[in-house]
Amino acid sequence: MTDIASEKHNRKSDDGASFTHGHVKEIENQETPHFSAAAERRLVWKIDLMILPLMLLAYMLAFLDKQGLNTTAIMGIKEELHLSGSDYSWSNAIFYFGYLFFSYPASILLVKFPLGKYLSTTFMIWAVILACHAATTNFAGLMVVRFLLGLFEASLSPGFSLITSLWYRTSEQPLRHGLWFLGNSISFIIGNIISVGIWEIKSSLANWKWVFIIFGIITFVWGALMLWRLPDSPMTTKILTEEERIIAIERLKSNKAGYKSNKLNVGQIFEAFIDYKTWMLAIYVIGTCIPNGGLTAFSSQVLKGFGYSTYRTLLLGMPPGAVMFAGVLLSTAISSKFKNTRCIMSAIMTVISLVGCVLVYATKAIQPRYAGLNLVGLFSVGLPLTMSMISSNVGGFTKRATVSSIIFICYCAGNIIGPQLFFQDEAPKYQSGFLAMIICLVVATIDILLLGVLLFWENKRRDRKAALSGVEERQDTELADITDFQNKDFRYVF
Repeated sequence: MTDIASEKHNRKSDDGASFTHGHVKEIENQETPHFSAAAERRLVWKIDLMILPLMLLAYMLAFLDKQGLNTTAIMGIKEELHLSGSDYSWSNAIFYFGYLFFSYPASILLVKFPLGKYLSTTFMIWAVILACHAATTNFAGLMVVRFLLGLFEASLSPGFSLITSLWYRTSEQPLRHGLWFLGNSISFIIGNIISVGIWEIKSSLANWKWVFIIFGIITFVWGALMLWRLPDSPMTTKILTEEERIIAIERLKSNKAGYKSNKLNVGQIFEAFIDYKTWMLAIYVIGTCIPNGGLTAFSSQVLKGFGYSTYRTLLLGMPPGAVMFAGVLLSTAISSKFKNTRCIMSAIMTVISLVGCVLVYATKAIQPRYAGLNLVGLFSVGLPLTMSMISSNVGGFTKRATVSSIIFICYCAGNIIGPQLFFQDEAPKYQSGFLAMIICLVVATIDILLLGVLLFWENKRRDRKAALSGVEERQDTELADITDFQNKDFRYVF
């Protein structure tokens, strides 16, 4: 064991950005520096305050921006832009075509450029595009801005997932993924409150246009703050002291998943595509995102179909957000507290969401149908848990970025398909849409439980192999940019 003060002296540099591949190799070859649990707790608290509020509010604004079309659908945008037939469904779906188009380029850019600066810049561009929605006058214009909005959001979720993997231990990641993902839930509440206020605006400009202008301005201001404060990595940030940086890097070593390298590794890309875990997570994401696409686009119209006014519909759209908030917080906290409960918690929340879909689909009275709408959104809990499994279970930075890209391509595909299953001639009940959601959630539940069983067996197989070989774990691979296939000391979480 070496003292952290001597480590600080040996590796002190004028600028945090000088922590390069050579510095990381030097850290790997030295003995683990000693630091107290109290020092680590102080550092984790500092990291939490430094990055989680930025990501939570950014994710909240991202979902507000996506949800904007759903909100404005009951404020007159469909009538003013003359959207008919499947036009509205396609204006929702085209967002995810943009997302899909840029998902893989985004995964490469996340490797090549500093994370914080890159994400902040795309966030600000995205805000400008959002405000431009107010200038659209027809279906074609709306399709263009929706496509561009999706293109510039493609980096956000995988980027935040990568940031989480760079700053937190594996055991800490589910809760932190859940905390910034809470922005989705909060947006239902805050967004509807703001929308109620916007609905009361009396001006020559249509209310739906004010939604995009106001949300666009807020998003741009927050992006500028992110550009100033969101760090790129523990190796380069100037916010940490030298001592804190050393502790942060030592914490990263415990994950055995590699450090951020700016080098693109083609072998890791290939490995991502042949890994069965990639495709099982992909099936789960598609199974939950088809319902997500339909719900995001049509929830307000389904609720208004109960016979409520626009004002009352906006107010009654808040409780589902509170239910999602509680579900995300509870499930991610349990997954962080109790080892290997991520697949189980995802399955439980998906089943509760399934019950909600059945209530909406099979009952006729308003009360059980509204109760069902409050439960349906709980499938969204699976996304932060899925992202935490990627950051915890995928070794090698290029492989992790590639898997994240594949998962978010599936996220896009599900969200493109979802709105197309809500047929206009079935409004306001949309029976086919809810039946499709039920089928998808059944498939997703079976898939995530099977993945948990397979990961359990794989860990047992590696344990048996290690016991038979009698070789001790190698400590020099902790920060190496190698994959979970290559690192025989790697154990999966589920």
